[in-house]
Amino acid sequence: MEHSIYEFPDIFRRVHMEEPREIAQEVRFLRRIWNRHLDRPVRRVLDLACGNSPHGQILARNGAEVVGIDRSATMIAAGRRESARIAGIRFYRRPIERFRIPERPFDAAFFMSETFPVMTENRGILSHLRSVGRMLRRGGLYCIDVDRHDSVRVTRPVTLWDRRLRVGDARVRVRGVHRPMPWHSGIYSNFEIVCSIKFPDRRVTTRDIVPIRYTLPCTLELLAEASGMFEMIAAYTDLSFSKPLEKCHRRWWGVLRRI
Repeated sequence: MEHSIYEFPDIFRRVHMEEPREIAQEVRFLRRIWNRHLDRPVRRVLDLACGNSPHGQILARNGAEVVGIDRSATMIAAGRRESARIAGIRFYRRPIERFRIPERPFDAAFFMSETFPVMTENRGILSHLRSVGRMLRRGGLYCIDVDRHDSVRVTRPVTLWDRRLRVGDARVRVRGVHRPMPWHSGIYSNFEIVCSIKFPDRRVTTRDIVPIRYTLPCTLELLAEASGMFEMIAAYTDLSFSKPLEKCHRRWWGVLRRI
């Protein structure tokens, strides 16, 4: 049986080159956005595609009530295990494109780790925005983290990296490849990640195909308006309020307000 890297949360974070320092920086920037664009405190927060919700765990430790939504049972189980002694954080297993949860409205929501572009269909994105909008108070903020994708378009398979790393007692070889897609699709490429993991007692191979849609600030603004739930009020680059979009190095954040 072929496995997914999402079955191994600790290895997943390292494979995607996420560092605890970056997560803490992102949480600080989230708070700065809330302070800038909201005139009320943020007490309830919704974490979309949360995985094990490292951002949510930081927020909950500092007094926020956090609810995480993810489709991966393994990642949710890891989040529940890691946050067992943290009050005020809960998880639901739901598809991110369309969901309902038995919760009262939230003050803010966020979608981190540059995962938003994996929703490639317009109807799926609109359904997602409407699902989030139904869970937010009027005036609430939805912050979306998007990778810069102008270098993604490929006409043939391109190997991005072939590297080795160690995570705990596991040795991991990671290979990342972009697979081309037809020009008329909404997808710029399929990003394939293959990991060969050697544990002390076994070997596991994981393979994950991640479709990537080229998402621009103007596209997100249009989708927000089309959803009937949001207006886009800001776009920030590389965790900065002052850096212009044309100088974006890695990623940008779209800030939507619930209307």
